[in-house]
Amino acid sequence: MPTVRVRMGERGRLMRRVGDNSVASSSVEQLMRRALEATQATYPHPNPRVGAVLSTPDGVVLATAAHQSRGLPHAEVLVLGDVEDPEGTTLFVTLEPCNHHGETPPCTDAIINAGVARVIVGATDPDERVSGSGIERLVGAGIDVSVGVLSDDVIANDPGYFHHRITGRPRLTLKLASTLDGQVAAADGTSKWITSPEARADAHRLRATNDAVIVGAGTVIADDPALDVRLTDFTGRQPTPVVIAGERAIPADRRIMSRDPIIYRPNGALRVDPAAVLTDLGERGIVSAMIEGGPMIASAFLAAGLVDEIVWYTASKLAGGRGISAFGGVFETMADITDLDVVDVARVGPDIRITATIIGDR
Repeated sequence: MPTVRVRMGERGRLMRRVGDNSVASSSVEQLMRRALEATQATYPHPNPRVGAVLSTPDGVVLATAAHQSRGLPHAEVLVLGDVEDPEGTTLFVTLEPCNHHGETPPCTDAIINAGVARVIVGATDPDERVSGSGIERLVGAGIDVSVGVLSDDVIANDPGYFHHRITGRPRLTLKLASTLDGQVAAADGTSKWITSPEARADAHRLRATNDAVIVGAGTVIADDPALDVRLTDFTGRQPTPVVIAGERAIPADRRIMSRDPIIYRPNGALRVDPAAVLTDLGERGIVSAMIEGGPMIASAFLAAGLVDEIVWYTASKLAGGRGISAFGGVFETMADITDLDVVDVARVGPDIRITATIIGDR
């Protein structure tokens, strides 16, 4: 996305003179990347990951900060508070500053009151409460504003947030693990362990990047998963367990029941509506979610056009026969096929991880 420069008013003309000594264009992306790096240890959903860097007009970094959690100060306020006199400085911020009263005051007020001379924004905020109004407010105050620096990187840094604010639903990842010939379990239902310890640890890291993990009642009954992140160095928030239960009763002794799961059952219908599930999760502030099982759940959400990304762990094992395949139902005709864009292939221990996005409108 090209950078858009906007100026307005008498102060905007003054800012052109400040701009004579402004950050060199070669350093703008470097400092925006530094703002992005500040977010790497943060997970503030349902709020966005936002990082900020405050520099002198010629690019000397004065402070760096990132938004940590809902209800806490935003990155812009934090970084301004770390500098004794921010007047005339340049602010790099990954996402458009907010311009509304939520759980915290508008960041635009803090920026204007601090006397910041220039604001460089990574991406416009898709939240309808902001969506351009923050930029307009800064421009109206005479601040020199640049928009669209590394915007693709900003979106990739928090894809769930952007998807949620645009669609109202969490961004949905379908995680699968199978033998080389596509079997997710043996005919008797056993599946421990198809993939290697390295692949299973990698899948736990994937869980840690999602707000919720979705399974069907069959998976809960057969495998008794906890659906938590079990990594020795993990101290973050655990994902919310979600069960598509249908009419099946879930035994009270299943481990997931101690984690206060969200359970969906049919409401006067034959089965749970996948779209209704994601809409409800979105309204609960779930920004990203991952399906982990089983085949019928995977098929239902894929057929409904709700899956945005697939992460498939292919084990270095061969079933050599028909067990349980990754998807339920029947592959009737080529017209039913789903086209994918494979965006990454990586070796994980002895196994292979394939990451792909769905081609077409989601």
